[in-house]
Amino acid sequence: MRPDVADFYGGISFDAYGLLGAHPAGQGWRFTVWAPHARRVQVVGDWNGWNLWNATELAACEDGLWRGQVPAAAEGQLYKYNILGPDGVWHLKPDPFAFAYEELPGTAGRLLCPRYGFADGDWMARRGYLSLAPLNIYELHAASWRRHWDGRYYSGGELADVLIPYLQAHHFTCVELMPLAEYPFDGSWGYQGCGYFAPTARLGGFAGVAELIDRLHQADIAVLMDFVPVHFAPDPDRMAQWDGAPLYEAGPSDWGSLRFDLGSGPVRSFLLSAAAFWLYELHCDGLRVDAVGHALYRPQDAGEALAAAEFFKTLTAGLHARFGPVFLAAEDTAGALNAAVPTHRGGLGFDAVWDSAWARDVLTFFAAPAGRIRHFAALLRDPAATAVNALSHDDNTWGTGSVWWQMPGSGEEKFRQMQVAYLLQFTRPGRPLTFMGGEFGQPLAFDPYKEMDWACLGHPLHQAMDSYTAALGELFCAHPALHRGGFGWALQDREHLALGYRREVDGEGLLCVFNLGDFPLETAIDRGGACRGTLLFAAGPVPEGDLPVRGGAFALYLPPMSGAVFALS
Repeated sequence: MRPDVADFYGGISFDAYGLLGAHPAGQGWRFTVWAPHARRVQVVGDWNGWNLWNATELAACEDGLWRGQVPAAAEGQLYKYNILGPDGVWHLKPDPFAFAYEELPGTAGRLLCPRYGFADGDWMARRGYLSLAPLNIYELHAASWRRHWDGRYYSGGELADVLIPYLQAHHFTCVELMPLAEYPFDGSWGYQGCGYFAPTARLGGFAGVAELIDRLHQADIAVLMDFVPVHFAPDPDRMAQWDGAPLYEAGPSDWGSLRFDLGSGPVRSFLLSAAAFWLYELHCDGLRVDAVGHALYRPQDAGEALAAAEFFKTLTAGLHARFGPVFLAAEDTAGALNAAVPTHRGGLGFDAVWDSAWARDVLTFFAAPAGRIRHFAALLRDPAATAVNALSHDDNTWGTGSVWWQMPGSGEEKFRQMQVAYLLQFTRPGRPLTFMGGEFGQPLAFDPYKEMDWACLGHPLHQAMDSYTAALGELFCAHPALHRGGFGWALQDREHLALGYRREVDGEGLLCVFNLGDFPLETAIDRGGACRGTLLFAAGPVPEGDLPVRGGAFALYLPPMSGAVFALS
C-alpha cells in the first residue's frame, strides 16, 4: 500500500485532499473516492450532459479506493458520483473532497484547482509574534455582517472593502470567522457543514474567501477560522450515508446533525486534512475548534470519548509541527478541560480555551440583580492566561437575546452594565472576543438571514457604546500588562460586590477595580510598592485624577456599577 494511502487509513494524514477528490491529470481530470460499502462508483457531470447511461466507471483498487480518469472534464464544470450502495440502490452524491460547489440550492461539486495569488508574504513571515500580540478578537458571521440592499451576499473582496476600516477604527487586531466551509442551511450559521475543503460560494468560493483573508493580512489583522470536527449536516443528498451506508457518521448528535466517527481512521484523516487545508491553502492564522468539550463530556460511550481525545491530540500536535505558531483554541462549555495543557503532560495541546463558562458566569451575574450576591463568587475564580474571554454568538442567540437584551433595567442602565462587563472582559487575563453587534449594543439577537442592525448607530446611546468599545480596544492594545501581564488579586469584597486585581509585565503595572454593587464603594487598596495610581480608563462616573494615599494605602472611591483602570508608578 502506498504511504499516503496507508496514512489515510491510519488516521494520520494531513494532506488527504491531495490523494482523494478531483485533480487535473494530464488530459482531463482524475477522480479518487473512498467508498468501502459501494458495489460500483461512477462519475457524471457537465462534460457528458449528466447522462447516467454514459457515466465514467471508476475502478475498485487494491488499496480500497476507487479511481478513474475523465479526459473530457475541465475546470469549472459540475460533477457528482453515482454510487450503487450495498442495498442495490443508486445514489447521486457530491464529492466530500470537492474544492468548490455550485451555488445553493444546488449540491454538485465544481472542478477547481485551489490557487490564489496571495500578497501577504510579510505577514506570513512574522506572524510568529501572535503569542505575544494583543489579540482583540472580533467574531464575525461573514454572510450576514453586511448584505446588499436586495439581500445578496457580499463577496470576499466587497466585504474586505468595508470590514477592514471598521476593524481598524475599533482597534480589533484579529477576526474569528464563523464557519466558512460550505454549508447547506443558513440557520445552522455554518456549524452543520458539508464541504470541508470548499469555502462557501456565498462569498465567492475559494477566490472570494482567499481575497478576504489576504487583504486582512495586508492590513495586519490576524484571521482565525471556526473549524467544526464534531458534527456535520444531516442532509441525505450530502455526506449522510455517503456510499449507501453510514461512513462519516457515528450517529445523530444533540443538534439534529450527525456526529463524525472519530474512531475511524479515514474520517480522522478527512478532518485533519480539512484543518490543514484552511491553514495552508487559505493562510488562516489559526482555528477555533468547535464543540471540543461536547465531544468529551457527551459521548455515546467511553470509547467514543477516548477516540475524540486522541483525535484532538493528533490535530494540535500535527498542526503545530507543520505550521508552527498558529493559534488553536478549543471551545469548552464546562470549563473543566485540560485543553491548553501540552500533550506530553496529559492535555490536548491547544494554545487557548474558548471559555464559554466565563461568559455564562458573567452574564448570569449581570442578568440576575436579586441574586448577584449568590453569583458573585463565580467572578472570583482565578482566571487563566490561556482563556479566550468570549461574549460570542452563543451569547447573542434567539434563545438568550443579545448581551444588551440580557442586561436588566432601562436603556441607560443596560449600557452602563455592558460597559462594566466589557471592562471586566478586557482587563482579565486572556484574549477578549466581541461578537459582531456587541460593540454598539445591538438589541436584537443574531439573525443569519439579514445583516446587523446598523440603524442602531443613529441613536446616541448606541453611538456612545460604539465609541466606548473602540476606546477599550485601544487601551487593551496599548498596554502590554493587559494582554500578556501577570495577575494578582488586590480586592475581593463579597459583601459589597467589589473586586480588583493587578496586571504587571516589564515594569508596567495596572490596577483594575470594580464596584458591581448598588451603593458607592469606599475602601483601602494596598499600594503594593507603588507611589501613585493615575486613572487611565473608566466605566461610569469615576472621579478623575490620581488615587489619594491615606495611611500608606490607596483610598479608593467608586460609584455604583462602575470600574476603573489605574496606572501604577
